[in-house]
Amino acid sequence: MAMTPFLLHHFLQQSAQCYPERWCLIEENDRATYADVLSGACRIANSLLHYGLQKGDRVALMAYNSRFFVESYFGVLMAGGVVVAINTAADARMIGVLLNDCSARMLIVGHGSQRAVRGALADMVALEVLFVEGPLRLKGAPAHIRGLDLLAERELAATSPPNVGLIDQDLACIIYTSGSTGRPRGAMLTHLGCVSNTRAVQRYLRLTVDDSVLAVLPFYYIYGKSVLDTHVASGATVVIENRFLYPQLALDTLEAQGCTGFSGVPSSFAILLNRSNFAERKFSTLRYVTQAGGAMSPALTRRLMEAIPDKEVFVMYGATEASGRLTYVPSNDLHNAIGTIGRAIDNVDLRALRADGTVCDVGEEGELVARGSCIMKGYWGDPGETAAVLDGNGYHTGDLGMQREDGYFTVVGRSKDMIKSAAHRISPKEIEEAILEHPMAHEAAVIGIPDEFLGESIKAFVVAKDASLDVDELTAFLGKRLPSYKVPQSIEVRDALPKNPSGKIMKQPLREEERVKAAGRNREDHDAA
Repeated sequence: MAMTPFLLHHFLQQSAQCYPERWCLIEENDRATYADVLSGACRIANSLLHYGLQKGDRVALMAYNSRFFVESYFGVLMAGGVVVAINTAADARMIGVLLNDCSARMLIVGHGSQRAVRGALADMVALEVLFVEGPLRLKGAPAHIRGLDLLAERELAATSPPNVGLIDQDLACIIYTSGSTGRPRGAMLTHLGCVSNTRAVQRYLRLTVDDSVLAVLPFYYIYGKSVLDTHVASGATVVIENRFLYPQLALDTLEAQGCTGFSGVPSSFAILLNRSNFAERKFSTLRYVTQAGGAMSPALTRRLMEAIPDKEVFVMYGATEASGRLTYVPSNDLHNAIGTIGRAIDNVDLRALRADGTVCDVGEEGELVARGSCIMKGYWGDPGETAAVLDGNGYHTGDLGMQREDGYFTVVGRSKDMIKSAAHRISPKEIEEAILEHPMAHEAAVIGIPDEFLGESIKAFVVAKDASLDVDELTAFLGKRLPSYKVPQSIEVRDALPKNPSGKIMKQPLREEERVKAAGRNREDHDAA
């Protein structure tokens, strides 16, 4: 009899029990069955326990999408650890900040990430064991950190799942997202929250063992993690494609592997529609696509629907703090709901609230606040940030929205000063601080401006100390201090920035200027057409 999953890794165990010989993972020429992946995950779990992992210990995982990532992810969960997946674009400084913040005892590093990790090891306070994928190439590691080849270690470990004694309210993951202060904050997600969210998405996507998804989103990202979890829970196949930089190649993989699903952020679909022959292909096996990770423009949504008129398109909305999804638009009603975020998923209550906590009337603007088992426990080690978003009403998303007569919600703006660019949530404060490290920079303000490919692109307004500030030189300067996705796409040098009477820089006038410019460009394009 099949087990009833109540822990996140139970999904893998259940699928391996029911469909041991079905493909779980496909990556280029490599394939692994559910039995294979479960065996590898169990070996990793037992290896971690052998080297002293205790229930609730944080285990950082930094690896590209791969079988190694998937087996390590489920292995940590089986061993009772808390997965802290690290962005593979993070530099040594950020790696150190995150690992020290969560007091990670163990770190698992995949191919391609050893160099970035090397520079962070000297500052690791709690780290005891460093596992790498293959031979250890991290020379000069502190003496208190034990370095091991995880692939070699797992071959010596047992293939049976360990019995750690977890319950569904135990932590499964900590996923870091930028905070209002610019300092990363770790959203604490429970097994219960992840399982509940996974089941809800499974239901409305109607996922089965016959599905297969082209996975281009990184698994360390909440949306990519949801794609992995939901398809493993369904006994479906995850086709890993890490070459979306070449969209035609990714589409070739989708067709060659007979994928039934594809998930992307707005920039994914902008790239496919503008820089590939996506609209000309037939995709005979494709059943559905999903979009989340920021608002997609109505125009781009319509273009997507026109390009694949016989496929199901699901527009979704969510948050890291909600274990993934909060709402979705049913595909059969999307033509009536373009520009909305749809209705709440199963086991989520979403409301627009006034500042006093009362519920807004239909059509009245308020902050979107969510309740449900999928909501995080809070931010790791940060009660102040936790209290700012969690209260008796639920999780305050920071998004301003309203409910329509048909029950669907729309987002009309954001109260938080965050930038959503491609798959990233970015703190303007961090970029502003980096700009102000430049000797010629006097003041800076960073905003997100609408971008068809990225959702939002980053624009910086800078007041220079004198006329010698060179924009290209400043861009290069920032490139050495920030990950590439945080470097502004445009920089404008100004004589002054708008301020209120108390001297605080006001960003809204800058946003309004950019909105007017964009509207003018759209009118010119329309007149030219």
